[in-house]
Amino acid sequence: MRFSLLNAAVLLCQLPASAAVLEIDPLSAPLPPAVTAVPAVKDWTVMYFVNGKNNLESSAVMDVNQMELVGTTPRINIVAEVGRMNGQEGDDHSEGDWTGVRRYLITRDANTSLINSPVLEDRGKADMGSWKELADFVRWAKTRYPARRYALVLWDHGNGWKPVDMANSVHFGEKGFSLDDETGNEISTPQMALALKAAGGVNFLMLDGCNMAMASVAYEVSDQAEVMTASEETEAGVVVRYAQFLGMLDAKPSMGAEEFAVNTVRTYRDYFNTGGDNEGAPATQSAVRLSKMAGLRERLDKWAAVAMRSDAKVLRQAKRGAKVFGEDPDYKDLYDFVRLVNEGTADPALKALGAEVLRFIKAELVAENWAQDAVSHGVSIYIPDRVYFPLYDGLAWARDGAWDDLARFMAGIK
Repeated sequence: MRFSLLNAAVLLCQLPASAAVLEIDPLSAPLPPAVTAVPAVKDWTVMYFVNGKNNLESSAVMDVNQMELVGTTPRINIVAEVGRMNGQEGDDHSEGDWTGVRRYLITRDANTSLINSPVLEDRGKADMGSWKELADFVRWAKTRYPARRYALVLWDHGNGWKPVDMANSVHFGEKGFSLDDETGNEISTPQMALALKAAGGVNFLMLDGCNMAMASVAYEVSDQAEVMTASEETEAGVVVRYAQFLGMLDAKPSMGAEEFAVNTVRTYRDYFNTGGDNEGAPATQSAVRLSKMAGLRERLDKWAAVAMRSDAKVLRQAKRGAKVFGEDPDYKDLYDFVRLVNEGTADPALKALGAEVLRFIKAELVAENWAQDAVSHGVSIYIPDRVYFPLYDGLAWARDGAWDDLARFMAGIK
């Protein structure tokens, strides 16, 4: 029999008036449960991990001020962890020249010369080159500002899958992205995935650093986000677009991760189309569907197996001719490399497999691509110019697939 409050009220009304009055000792009665405020669940929480503890300090301050042009709204949260160098080494002395690491709730403010958002937590000398600090920030933001969807922007120096500071290459398990000059530490590509997994993943991941739109990087984090935006090329120290795509999100907070990612690519394009300078290098930006990374690896495994049995001269010419990014001759546009092999080979099997790789990249893998040149198609790959770098073996892309075998093979083709 179900017994409800309505049943209790009926029974109480049926009792004699004298019996309906219950005597309760207020000192012995149990206290009501404490009322705990539950944070409102918004459509999006956008989290910025802004490591300015290096020579990008002034750009860090500028970008936080750009976030404030939109700020937290009734439908979206914007939070940031921001680090700055000490007064002796830092290149920016604004904001009272404060140093260390702070967490902010970004609030709307039209003053682009001063950060006026409230400081929620002072992290002191926290190591922003530690993946555990990154994981802690994401967990903190999710707990304090719950949302239906989450975006994470990692802001700092990047160098693809390789360490930013090659002196850190002997510690691959501890190094890779987000160089903290005060500690000398970086977050490696595998550690980036560890941090995201420890924090429960996100819907959209943006790697706002140089050369991060690599197959090996995207594959490493493919289980931790839906879509990733990054650049194949080096990035300028100043790219003004945060207020633009955050404003688009605020205008349509119901958008999904892929639409958000596409907007970040288009606002990057708009900045450079209206006079932005990438310091001589053709600017690039792309959004990649991470759920498609396993499909890319499977297709490349088949292609690589046939390519290594094919004409070495064709591979050599493709290696020399493929689009190179930044100052690293090992980073080449994947689509351009496979296209050049397809154009040079007479092997029908290799041609067919190559055509499928090219179709898959354009039609399924890359959700949006923009480049100032015609040969950058949204994802780059490691093709050693002279020597194979054994640190590559530590990546999931190398462990799960066959590209590391092709990379070693290509290193031997001079």
